[in-house]
Amino acid sequence: MITRSIIALSLIALSTINPASAAAPAGRLNTAECDVPSYRNAWQDEELTGNVKLAVLVDANGNVKDSKIISSSGYVALDKASQRASAGCKFKPASNGSEPVWAQVQYNWVLN
Repeated sequence: MITRSIIALSLIALSTINPASAAAPAGRLNTAECDVPSYRNAWQDEELTGNVKLAVLVDANGNVKDSKIISSSGYVALDKASQRASAGCKFKPASNGSEPVWAQVQYNWVLN
């Protein structure tokens, strides 16, 4: 019997993005910490994998206030789990003052 482990990685693109397009670089954030999202056992049975790229709105305190899916994994469950995990990301505030900024976070869901 082969046992598979699940890896969910978050890659944080530390450049901020233009909120109008949610794709073009506009500035820089210093660093961020994000929790690893939960992967349910049922998803392992279905072998759900994919990459989810999100745009996250970061407030002056470094908290995520909103998120948008830029690129879907193709699975609603993984997309929603990525959004839930991104809500807990903590960024060091950007140097532009009190204006909220958009940043990108990517979650790569792979079976290992």
